[in-house]
Amino acid sequence: MPNDMPQIKGTPVAKYTQILADYLSEMLLITKGKMLVLFTSHEMLRLVYSYLKERQELEEFMILGQGLSSGSVNRLTKQFRQFDRAVLLGTTSFWEGIDIPGEALSCLVIVRLPFAPLDDPYTKAQIDLHKKRGENAFQTFSLPQAVLRFKQGFGRLIRRETDRGIVVIFDNRVDTTTFGQSFFKFYSRCDRSQRG
Repeated sequence: MPNDMPQIKGTPVAKYTQILADYLSEMLLITKGKMLVLFTSHEMLRLVYSYLKERQELEEFMILGQGLSSGSVNRLTKQFRQFDRAVLLGTTSFWEGIDIPGEALSCLVIVRLPFAPLDDPYTKAQIDLHKKRGENAFQTFSLPQAVLRFKQGFGRLIRRETDRGIVVIFDNRVDTTTFGQSFFKFYSRCDRSQRG
């Protein structure tokens, strides 16, 4: 987990995504591609995609973005697997249900912890329901849902016991909040000593 990223809250989206794109560019050059970047925001995905496409040093890389490159989720996944030097930027549907086994994927990037947006009607209704029951909606709904989605995202890289790779998390709430450790309880082999 990078320790020199600005706080996502309070940082203008354009500035944050520029810094994120700088990091991703360096990572692509080091890892030689085969990178999946998972977003929770379509706006951030679009901005990062644009920044990466402008980089001359990334001319050899196939840069694919959900909703920006032509094709369905399956088609984008297939294209990603066909190129040695590729990066795939995705949101909602890429957190689950895609299979990129073995060496086809070697680096997974999680931009933000996958909490559901509070303005989503289903999320609002669930939070209201939990509050009416006298429950802490964050603890009983929002956090478990985000942990499940995180686990599904993590599963894009580790599909089989023999799969290996790098996971980079840009959301420092994993380390700076009391709920952060909940995101690693699902995976006992996760080596938290490598963070930071």
